[in-house]
Amino acid sequence: MNIYDEIPYPSLVYTDTHPNKLATLATLFGIKPPTINNCRILELGCGDGTNLIAIAQSLPQATCIGIDFSATQITSGQKLIETIQLDNIALQQLDFTAVDESQGKFDYIIAHGIYSWVPLTMQDTMLNLIKKHLTSNGIAYISYNIYPGWHTENVVRDMMKYHLQQLPPLPAKDNVAQAKGILQFITNLRQSGNDSFDVLLKEKSQQLQTVDDSYLYHDFLEQENHPVYFHQFITHIGQHDLTYITDIEFRHYLMVNFPPQVVETMQELFQDDFFKQEQYLDFFYHRTLRRSLLCQQTAKRTVDWQKLLDCYVATDLKIEGENITTSTGEILEFQHPITKIAIRYLSEIYPQRLAFKELFKRSKRPAKNLSALRNNLAQELLQLYYLEIIELHVEPAPFTTKIEKFPTASPLARQSISPHPINLHCEFVELSDIAKKILPYLNGKNDKSELLKMLGDVTKSRLNDALLEIARNALLIK
Repeated sequence: MNIYDEIPYPSLVYTDTHPNKLATLATLFGIKPPTINNCRILELGCGDGTNLIAIAQSLPQATCIGIDFSATQITSGQKLIETIQLDNIALQQLDFTAVDESQGKFDYIIAHGIYSWVPLTMQDTMLNLIKKHLTSNGIAYISYNIYPGWHTENVVRDMMKYHLQQLPPLPAKDNVAQAKGILQFITNLRQSGNDSFDVLLKEKSQQLQTVDDSYLYHDFLEQENHPVYFHQFITHIGQHDLTYITDIEFRHYLMVNFPPQVVETMQELFQDDFFKQEQYLDFFYHRTLRRSLLCQQTAKRTVDWQKLLDCYVATDLKIEGENITTSTGEILEFQHPITKIAIRYLSEIYPQRLAFKELFKRSKRPAKNLSALRNNLAQELLQLYYLEIIELHVEPAPFTTKIEKFPTASPLARQSISPHPINLHCEFVELSDIAKKILPYLNGKNDKSELLKMLGDVTKSRLNDALLEIARNALLIK
């Protein structure tokens, strides 16, 4: 029996796998990716398809295909697709070796949590598949476990696996309980210690007591787990004629917050070798996971700030009073007044995205050199993007923030209320109890008066507040 049939992986969404995200990053690094509105998307190892279903709903003109070897998870996903009547997605129970020319080519290929968890020969099969089925300007996303960080994770994994080898064969769920037990036992024995191993045990014990059992099983107890160093991954994809573009977390690798003398020393160490730089920075960050974008073209190694001029911008910063602060309480300082004006406006209209050109129009003040003013805004916004303070997108938003006469939430949002609905950003959101209560009835057939009748104890003011909350969380479709 497939272990993913016995212990399915949790139904999750991964915002950073969305073609909009992949296309935006590729654009910034000098690639002209396929337009996303009517693109073809393939997800390898899609599980029950939750992630791909969310993507398909946000891109109704796209064609989405999901492949997984677990019949149980594929069947579960197919039932959800049928329930919400989504007609631009198909899930198939297939082995990677069974994917042939009849599937055609894809503009975006997603492989999250696969590369490190299959036999080494299957890694080659997966990369061959991507090379064969990716369009000439298409983008592939691959996540994989990385050393040196996984050397530390392997201490816990090896402990658990050794313990299970001392026991008679057990059902998978019992193995999970035993694995938790031995970790907690060793942690308790060393609870008075303060060295690095004691800190590791305490952190992992606390983490694994709170996560889903399926996460623990598939991340720590699976037979196959093959972390690599970044330089080894680059060599491997090169053998399949694939090119590295960037990582989702590339902004952390630009040394934005490093002291100038440190940057100078590191640049001498790297000797203008981009991949050497990335490997050294993996050592610095003790990284455990990479999420990389690949293509079949030549990619730039630096961001082209001028590409931002064609992007859409958004920010969820909360602004109170004169100062603009981050979620951690840091007060933002801006080199140019126009940037502060732009950020204030974006925060007022969030979650809407605004085209940069429109944002510039709304933010500019009389000036002699509008071109220089525009460039200053673009360059400073790019710095804020590096710091994850703003969002950049290549397409306008797939949702509306306007509450129509007959408000309509997406079918997936209405179906996925428990524990958290999935919005059109392809992320889980938390709603108040009253918003959760209203959400299932937002099917485009009920106006406010009908909603009040159906909900009984909800007042008009509470209904309005809940609708605004739902709109702010990107749950209403156009």
